[in-house]
Amino acid sequence: MLNHIREKIGKGEPVFGAAVTMLDAGVSEMLGCAGFDFLWIDMEHTAITKAHALAHLMGASSGRTAGFVRVPWNDPVLVKPVLDMGPDGVIFPFIRSAEDARLAVSACEYPPKGIRGCGPRRAVRYGADDVMAYLRDGSRSFWKIIQIEHVDCVRNLDAIAQVPGVDCWMIGPTDLSGSVGCLGDENAPEVQRLLDEIGAKAAQHRVLLGAFTGDDPATLQRWKARGVKVFTLGGDGGYLMSAARASLQQARRSVWGIGQR
Repeated sequence: MLNHIREKIGKGEPVFGAAVTMLDAGVSEMLGCAGFDFLWIDMEHTAITKAHALAHLMGASSGRTAGFVRVPWNDPVLVKPVLDMGPDGVIFPFIRSAEDARLAVSACEYPPKGIRGCGPRRAVRYGADDVMAYLRDGSRSFWKIIQIEHVDCVRNLDAIAQVPGVDCWMIGPTDLSGSVGCLGDENAPEVQRLLDEIGAKAAQHRVLLGAFTGDDPATLQRWKARGVKVFTLGGDGGYLMSAARASLQQARRSVWGIGQR
């Protein structure tokens, strides 16, 4: 599934994804069938365990979409079992320095390039693939994605851009706004300045840029102008809530002629 994304990016096309926060792997299969290019399986802010993450990756594959897993923290111990599940990408939260970025990449590489321990399972299709080839080149089979969600990261982007092996920068605008005292106010002038700076740095260093963007048309155009190519539009919970509320409101208007209580 990652090759499909690489092809689209190579042709200058955007790719669109959705976040997965629920436990049922059928959610990932369903969102894949809806046509998303990738899913962001979130282990940082949810009750998703390793077992759930594996099931979500299988669901994403069944739905013919790429499965990215956001690990709870930039910790090789937490990353290792996720890598062995064979994700299409790993998202590392709260990167703040070049040292953080190097640790993230090192956790994804086998010695002598990195510190990853050997035990791939689904990543080598349970032994059906050439294990030695995977040990040599396995890190090419998935993206290593670092999140920009703190002002310190923005200040260190020139150094971070020099770290080999990072495939994508992913902006987390809400936490970024919180790091400059404007939590949740992404339109604050300081936050907008930081977002513009990230876009300029990504263009300068020719780094693939993504963001959690939402799906508001005007906002999407601003993200596009900053060079974002990887768009996370929303999440399973939000889609369920918005569709449920819209259905309920429509029924109330139709049957009783009243709006939402």
